[in-house]
Amino acid sequence: MKKRVLGVLLILLMICLACSEVKEYIDIVKDESISKEYFSALNKWTRDKTVYSQFETRAHIVSTYKSSEFDEAYLSEYSKVYLLTDSEKKTKQELRVDLGSDFEEFLFYAYIPEKDSNDFSKAGSIWKIFLVDEKGSRVYPIEVRKIEKITPVIVKFFPYVNQHHGMFYNLKFSPFPSSFETQRLKLVFTSVLGRVELEWGK
Repeated sequence: MKKRVLGVLLILLMICLACSEVKEYIDIVKDESISKEYFSALNKWTRDKTVYSQFETRAHIVSTYKSSEFDEAYLSEYSKVYLLTDSEKKTKQELRVDLGSDFEEFLFYAYIPEKDSNDFSKAGSIWKIFLVDEKGSRVYPIEVRKIEKITPVIVKFFPYVNQHHGMFYNLKFSPFPSSFETQRLKLVFTSVLGRVELEWGK
């Protein structure tokens, strides 16, 4: 009986730890090369959720919305780390603004025990992805791209990425009529394994 109680307590503890995984990643990072200000912006625009079935993980997804605020924080931090000149930083900023006006962009990391089901970027994927607003209107992605090479830069700037367990993706939508700053919007991943809903906005 005691062993059974201890087993249940251990499982509950693991679930609690998984729920706070993003914040823990950010809190654990003590690398002086990346500032607390950047990680604060990352934390503000990142959401995560784990889907369980009978205490087993079915899917774990962490996503960062590349808002203008986050992009600015990333560019500022990248510029400091790589000692970019004012001219280089301006060029990157102009490119970011030009590209950013064409679409809404997310980065997301997915861990799924059944590796064959981590197929978000493949034609015929078991996953359906869309953005939905408060009225229920949906927008489907124009691109879901797997980031093939996980570089040290990615790992440093996005510490929730673990290349040995999950996969990292880039997700693009056409410009959404409603702003994340004026209303709540959800990014939905749904499949036979479960549903993950990540919410941003007021």
